[in-house]
Amino acid sequence: MAQQNGPKGFLVVLPGEIIEIPQDDDKSWLTLFYSLPVELAEKWKPALTLPRSPYEVLRTDKYDPIIRHDMFKLLVWDCYSWTAWQFFQVKDRRGNYRDIPGDREQYAGHSPLWRLSYAIIPYLRMKFEQNGLSFQSLYNMPPGMEVPWLTYQQFSNLVGNLTDMVIAEQNWQPVIDAMWENRAVEDYDSRGSTVKKDFLRKWHHDRSGKAISLEELMESGGEFSQVADPRADFENSVLSQMQIDTFAAGHINDTDKEILKLRMEGYTEQEIADRVGYKTASAVHKRIAKIAGAYEDFVLSEYQQYLDRHDSK
Repeated sequence: MAQQNGPKGFLVVLPGEIIEIPQDDDKSWLTLFYSLPVELAEKWKPALTLPRSPYEVLRTDKYDPIIRHDMFKLLVWDCYSWTAWQFFQVKDRRGNYRDIPGDREQYAGHSPLWRLSYAIIPYLRMKFEQNGLSFQSLYNMPPGMEVPWLTYQQFSNLVGNLTDMVIAEQNWQPVIDAMWENRAVEDYDSRGSTVKKDFLRKWHHDRSGKAISLEELMESGGEFSQVADPRADFENSVLSQMQIDTFAAGHINDTDKEILKLRMEGYTEQEIADRVGYKTASAVHKRIAKIAGAYEDFVLSEYQQYLDRHDSK
């Protein structure tokens, strides 16, 4: 079996000689390439011209123009990064682990999780030496013996198991948790997507995904139900006047109700402070911000219940 020789490379023991494949050598990616399913390998057609018998590939420079091409490494890296991403686990709103929601293309290439999916590849390559197709096994193949193609499912199972092993051994789950919990708008692709809109609703405290303050809400018409929402079904079934009344009745006290009523009627924060007994306008401003936060939590809870009901159908 090939052994890792510190940070230098992979050792292969053959009769009368020991071969070292440096980790930065282009051929060091061959174990990962030979484990790709044909559905992924064909993404770069020249890669299919590499013979499935590795004997000549490893011992001559005949196929170096392909192996040393940047697209060869990019093919390997992209395929393993994309597959490892599918097995990253993040927490949902209830604290339960799940797959990263949405498609990977909906996230930005410079996001921490995207970059981690590439950073894990050298660790996967090391794991192949003990749990996959090692360099020792490739060199042990006689002339004419071919490496069979893995099926897509076999490849997925292999990378999934190795990804779980690396994350556990490197204690990366807390890192992934922190990346997910502290994600920003820039972590999503510039194009619109459902996962981005869901994030923006919480980021901007507004169901439409656009930045809006409670002040703007009051000035635009005075009713929560008038905030634009692209999900009309949700608005019709949840954000009815009855639901707004439910929020007011169960989540804010009489003083807060009076503050909202006066603000909707056009009173300034100082005028409201004078009427409800606060000493400063700043105190009213803080109360309005707290009400807005409570309403956001209320809407998110109702929205999640709506999704759960439809998912169960």
